[in-house]
Parts: sequence; structure tokens; C-alpha cells
Amino acid sequence: MRASAVAETIPGPHDELGRIVVDRHMRALESAHVFAAGDTAAAAVAPHRHAPQACQYAHQMGKFAGHNAASDLLAVPPVAFTPDPYVTCVDLGAAGAVYTEGFDRSIVATGDDAKAIKRTINRHLIYPTVDDAAEILERADYMTASRPPQPVSRGSAAA
Repeated sequence: MRASAVAETIPGPHDELGRIVVDRHMRALESAHVFAAGDTAAAAVAPHRHAPQACQYAHQMGKFAGHNAASDLLAVPPVAFTPDPYVTCVDLGAAGAVYTEGFDRSIVATGDDAKAIKRTINRHLIYPTVDDAAEILERADYMTASRPPQPVSRGSAAA
């Protein structure tokens, strides 16, 4: 995977994937009025870790970058990117799903519980179709949660 070729046109450091290295406000290090998010941004999400190129962080980074780009235009203080913890949720078809947390991928839920989380992620966090300006703005707010609900334990979570 590589960042868009457009990222290469921004002055300053880039990572091995061609992503623009950004500060905690999602600002390119050597371009004062350039904000990057998603697959074009190398943003810190944990000590010695940048966000992987995945929708989980793209959504979060977009909220902060958008807020801070507007803040820059309005000359108000930016907010620091505070990423949600890393999670993965893999749909296994009829077998359910597996939901993990952390870069060590600790299993939190499996089976039907994890499948319910995966459905919430797909239907409400990633692909919600909305045709209401107020709701669109609310979902774009960096303070709006992007994490899926925690699983309800029915004995399917692994220790």
C-alpha cells in the first residue's frame, strides 16, 4: 500500500509508504496550512506506532484534520488528535466473527457477539448513509465517538 501521489507534492518528511508525517494536530510538519488524514497521513496513534492505512483511523483522523483546518482558517486553537485504541473485527461468515483490541490483538469477543459488533461497525460507523446536514455535521465532530459498542458477554469472549 502507498499513499496517493498527491502526498508527494507536500514538502516535508514522508514515511516509507509515502504518507505525510503530521504533528498531533494533523498538520504537515513543514507546511503550516496543510492538514492530512487517512491514507495520506502518518499520524502517531501509540508510542512508536503510526496509524495503519485502515478506515478505523481514517475516520478519526478526518474528524480532527477537518476541525483543525477550519480552526486554522478561523484563527482559533487546534485540538490534538486523540485516537481511539486499535481494534480489529473480522467477519467469518456463518462462524460469526472475531473482535480484538490493541496492537497485540487481544481477543475480546468471538462468534455471534463479535458478529454484532462487526454489523455495528459496517452499518453505523463506516457506511451510514445520511442526508441530513445537522446529522452529517454531528458525525463529523471530532468529539463524536467512533468506537463500536462493547460486546455483551454471553460466554463467547476469550480470555
